Parts: sequence; C-alpha cells; structure tokens
Amino acid sequence: MPVIIIFIIVVLLLALQKQVYKKFWSKGLSAQVKIRDQFLVEGHETELTEILTNDKLLPMPWVHLKFQVFRNGKTDNLFRSDVFNILFRQQITRTSKITLERRGVYQIKHLDLLSYDLFITSKFVKVYDNYAEVTVYPALVEKEIFDVPYEKMMGTMATKRYTMEDPYLFKGIRDYQPQDSFKSINFKASARSGKWLVNTHEYTVDQTVHVLLLTDKSSNFYDEGIYEAGLRLAGALISRLERDGIAASFYSNGLDSIDRQEPELGAGCSENHIASVLEVLARLDLNATGTSGCEAVYQLQEKRRAEDYYVMICPYRNEDMIQAYDELRQYTDACQWIAPVSAVGYSEMSERERALENEIEDFYFYKV
Repeated sequence: MPVIIIFIIVVLLLALQKQVYKKFWSKGLSAQVKIRDQFLVEGHETELTEILTNDKLLPMPWVHLKFQVFRNGKTDNLFRSDVFNILFRQQITRTSKITLERRGVYQIKHLDLLSYDLFITSKFVKVYDNYAEVTVYPALVEKEIFDVPYEKMMGTMATKRYTMEDPYLFKGIRDYQPQDSFKSINFKASARSGKWLVNTHEYTVDQTVHVLLLTDKSSNFYDEGIYEAGLRLAGALISRLERDGIAASFYSNGLDSIDRQEPELGAGCSENHIASVLEVLARLDLNATGTSGCEAVYQLQEKRRAEDYYVMICPYRNEDMIQAYDELRQYTDACQWIAPVSAVGYSEMSERERALENEIEDFYFYKV
C-alpha cells in the first residue's frame, strides 16, 4: 500500500512540475547575443557575447541557446549551440572569441531557446528576435604589389593636369602663338594693344580615377580566389588613391548580396568614402553578375571625361572583352586593365596569352 501511494505521489509530482514548466518556462526568460565590433577586417578576431536572463523564481536546469549566423544574407553553415544551467533571478553572460575569415556582413537575426522540465520529459521552444551585425571588410593587398601600374597612372594624370586648361578658371593674357586656337583670342585686348593676345586659364585639377571591378566568367567553374584577389586589389587601389588626395569612384557589375543591385559609388576623397567603398566590397556577391563587362565598358565610353582615368580590374580575357577595352583606348589613353591570375594559372598560360601584356597597351597581369 505505501508503495502505491508513493508511486501515485511521484506521478502527480511529475505531472505537476510538467504543467508548471509548460506554463511558466518562458516567463522572465530572455536571451541576447552581441558582437563587440561594428566593423572588422577579414581574418581578425572579435568577441561574441551571449546573455541569458531568468527573471523568475522557477530555476531552469536545461536551456539550449541556438542561433545561426548569416553572411551576406546566407547561412554559410555558421551555427552555434550552447547549454546553460540557470537558477532563479539570475543572469549569465558568456564571452567567447571568434575569428571571421571571410569578408561580408554577418548578422544574427534570431535566437532559438530550447528548454525542458526537471526530468527532461517535455521540450519547449521559443524564437526570440535579435540584432547583432558586423561588417567585415576585405583585407587589402600591399600597395607595392601594384606599384608599376599605379606609377604609370600617376604619370599620365600629371601630364593631363598640365596640358588641359579649365575654361572657367581665367588666369591672364599673353601673346598669340601659332598653336593657339582662334576662339582663345581676346579681341578687345588685341584691339587696344595693336597685336594679337589670347586668354590663358588655370590647369584643371578636377581629375577622378574610375575603378571598374568586373566579375564576368567563362563558366560556372572558376577560381573564386582570383576574383577575391581582384576585389581586394580594387579596395587597396581606391584607398591609396584617396589617401594620396585623388578622388576615386567605384562600379561593379557583380551584384550586392543584400539588395541585388549593381553597386556604384560616385567620386570621393575621404576616409568616410573609403569606408563606404569597403562596405560595398564586403557585401559584393562575386557569384552573380548583372550587366556584362563588355556592355559596362561600352556604357563607360558614352560618359567618359577626357581628364579622368579608368582602371578595369577583370580576370576574364576573351576576345569580346579585349575588343571593348581597345575601343575604350580609342577614346582615351588614360586607362588600364589589370587581370588577376593565379600563379599556377600564369605558369600554365599559353605564350599567346602571356603576350597580352605586350600587345595590349597598359595591360597588366596581377599574379595572386
């Protein structure tokens, strides 16, 4: 008889605690995950902080905190699951170090809390909203890697700066010379002096370098590392230009991983503009291409400015792309093409392909 009574009491206690936990387990229970840094460079370390709070008198011996980390809108197979044993009126904070190896915008949008009753006979689940985000910039290549094309660019721009006059910045009047155009003659001053005089103007300094990062591919099987290297090169080039006091703009026919648009940033020359470019590069989806690279180059020809410089970073080197670049050069000599290629790919390249550096003016291989 006592055994039966004990059994009944045990069953009642089990049923009672099950109902109590079912009704009250989530009351006063909250969770939050934070990331210490807002901006980071790929390969660098940051801290992840998990905060679990149980603001009630019911202890929670088994609580699983689970979440997935989205990178550029995709799960990227980044998951986390931690177990907590939290008493009543208690808050637990855990901090761990994580290294984010790849560029992108990392987000933790939701948290899953799983709990049980005291005897793990019932499972309870609740989803909590969470906001944690860090933008991981691409690691930039060393500036020495592209010294040769950079110095060539600076030389071309310097030449243009001192050969192109700005018609809106009047400088003075001088004697007419045979190479002067008829429209530069100042007729009033010439009439007063009895000889031909011409207007002179200040040289223009409104020069911009336009960087195009083109993501065209010959097939679905390609070396992603080459395109990532091109992306890092674009970021390093723009950073160096703007820190040297030269305005730079950016365009890519790769799609933004969040809004699925082709990113385009107007010219700027500041640390804030550099940060904007790096954020765009962090979000870029190299697997998706919008406008073809050839079409992008043809569109560029229509809105080109004689005083500006154009840099095309593109590993893809088919005949159509070569023709598009050649036509660009017919409109302006202030342009260059940098083609990232793997060291292995370069060593296995045909003599015909290697000859591109000599056959195409201002064409450079960037060996990754």
